[in-house]
Amino acid sequence: MTGDHKKNAVVIGGGSWGCAIAAALVKAGTPAQLLVRSPDTADALARGICRQLSDAPVLPPLAASTEDRILDTADLVFVVLPVSATADCLKGLAERLAPEVPVALCAKGLMATADTAGMLMPEVAGHLLPDHHAVVFSGPTFADEVASGKPAAITAASHNPQAATIIQQAFEGSALKVYTSDDPIGVAIGGAMKNVIAIAAGCAAGLGLGDNARAAITTRGLAEMARFAIALGANPGTIYGLSGAGDLALSCAGPHSRNMAFGLALGAGRTPDPVLAEGRHTVAAMVARGRAAGIELPITEAVDKVVNQNHNLQDVVSGLLARRARNE
Repeated sequence: MTGDHKKNAVVIGGGSWGCAIAAALVKAGTPAQLLVRSPDTADALARGICRQLSDAPVLPPLAASTEDRILDTADLVFVVLPVSATADCLKGLAERLAPEVPVALCAKGLMATADTAGMLMPEVAGHLLPDHHAVVFSGPTFADEVASGKPAAITAASHNPQAATIIQQAFEGSALKVYTSDDPIGVAIGGAMKNVIAIAAGCAAGLGLGDNARAAITTRGLAEMARFAIALGANPGTIYGLSGAGDLALSCAGPHSRNMAFGLALGAGRTPDPVLAEGRHTVAAMVARGRAAGIELPITEAVDKVVNQNHNLQDVVSGLLARRARNE
């Protein structure tokens, strides 16, 4: 990449994924700063320490600030906050950023609103950033591995090809390979739904149902993702790419995945850490939106029953097994 492509990046959020993105940008030679809440966090990052990545090797020193004036020089912005905090952040960015600045949305999930069963991140951005170029940034990536410089691939999806390309170019020269897409809804669906399916796969593993059951859940979960994509007007082919099948395979591979670990604990009869899994915060809105669209999401509905409605896990599994098999 030539020097002309090296734009100034601001990463909002100093958690594990924010630190990993910033580290990859720095390794690519892209100037990057993190916008964080705490001066202590900023000081730690300047020493190459991310508290949420305590098991990862020391990061490169990362510039960080608690002052939002660093947004004034941003050529691209990554919003790396929980789904619940993303909307307020986007409202502030709409007032602050120039319209041509791409905003990468890194949260995976649906946001509950007063007038809808749930909105995906690009839909939220469409309401709050009408003049900005939103990019969904999602794929099969564990933060600790990206922060350590291990190879990974991810998707940058936007209705504006130039915005996706700007995000792609920012990582050229790092081990994080970015592929572009024109289907932000499909990419967002993959990122949101894979978390829920991973909880189901973890439950199966925790119950000792075997590898066959986990493979069946993963595959039929992929079919649910494709149905959801079609219902929302996305390209079902996107679901079989990095942000769908790729992220699902990673999240269902073992307890390195927080959603898988959450399901494993449920299946084993333990009380899972409530902060572990994004999927538990997404599943109710996903079920409601699926019903509004008139589509069947049996695995997603099963997870919702266990996580939010206190149904007995064994009974829910029995109900799934009792469903009549149809033409695949």
